[in-house]
Amino acid sequence: LLSNDALTLTLLGRSLPSKAKTKHCIKRVDRLLGNNHLHHDRLDIYRWHCHQFCSVNAQPIVLVDWADIREYERLMVLRASIAVDGRSVTLFEQTFTFKNYNSPRSHQQFLDNFKAVLPSHVIPIIVTDAGFRNTWFRQVNDMGWCYLGRVRGDVNVLIKNQWQHIKQLFNQANSKPKYVGFTQLAKRKPLQCHLHLYKKQTPKKRKDRPKGREHFSAQAVHKKSALEPWLLATNIPTSIFSSRCIVRLYTKRMQIEETFRDLKSPQYGFGLRQSRTHNPKRFDILLLIGLLAFIIFWWFGIIAEHNGWHRHFQANSIKNRRVLSFVRLGKEVFRRLEYHINDSAIRWAQSTLILMARNNYRA
Repeated sequence: LLSNDALTLTLLGRSLPSKAKTKHCIKRVDRLLGNNHLHHDRLDIYRWHCHQFCSVNAQPIVLVDWADIREYERLMVLRASIAVDGRSVTLFEQTFTFKNYNSPRSHQQFLDNFKAVLPSHVIPIIVTDAGFRNTWFRQVNDMGWCYLGRVRGDVNVLIKNQWQHIKQLFNQANSKPKYVGFTQLAKRKPLQCHLHLYKKQTPKKRKDRPKGREHFSAQAVHKKSALEPWLLATNIPTSIFSSRCIVRLYTKRMQIEETFRDLKSPQYGFGLRQSRTHNPKRFDILLLIGLLAFIIFWWFGIIAEHNGWHRHFQANSIKNRRVLSFVRLGKEVFRRLEYHINDSAIRWAQSTLILMARNNYRA
């Protein structure tokens, strides 16, 4: 996988450095994906990985979201990650079939497994988008953790002993974060939480967009979501985080989408969407292989920037910053023999990545 961009069973087998025939190499990868011992040890590997990143901070900011990895087979991945330098590093992820997508049972199973791999003293702040509702918030709260999520849709909130639709609050929103109060969310099964209101400044429209472009229904949905004010629900008291800090935490949420693209895209990432694997457990092993490869590319990218090698992959007119992401830069350096990296440099990069993740915890 490190030498090619193909996270599929067949292409992994074809790229194995072995004197055996190609069909035997493919069968070796097939046996690896179906190895019951590896399925059992998968949580232990994630536990080691989480201890590397989370033991330095008792309250990490964890981004959680669903992703449709296999469009045709409809395999869904639920991932928890931490934001680092515009991207995110995966802490834990699990595959579900589409019928279990966004269900309380799959959420609870994911949270139980995530708790099993985290250090016992860690109390994460779980940041989610508007697709996660009150049931999810209760499940996170029952784990003894903190939640932060956006509220959208047909939802009512109790304001001054009167139920109001959340759209009535949107008129009060502006670019200054506002604390709405500690109140109840939803009429049927009210959830007590702190609400914060914020509206981003509307960006200027681009005048150079090509005319006659196709417009899809999803574009209208995303546009409406982007223009709507943020109503953020959390169980974090204002004595710990102010409204400004809460909004700043939520702005990190989109960084998980970049990592999903790195994993799925055949052009920019590992092309996982081309995989024909049907079994969620076998797919979990592919995700684990992808995670380990991403970590190695992170290390090589950090070393490359430290040595100034990033300038070899960008125009001479840009000298004051790095253009490529650490993952892409690490991939380019790893595949070129003229760059020599020793073990001590890799150990330094490992500790540097952990330190970078720790600095991103700050609100």
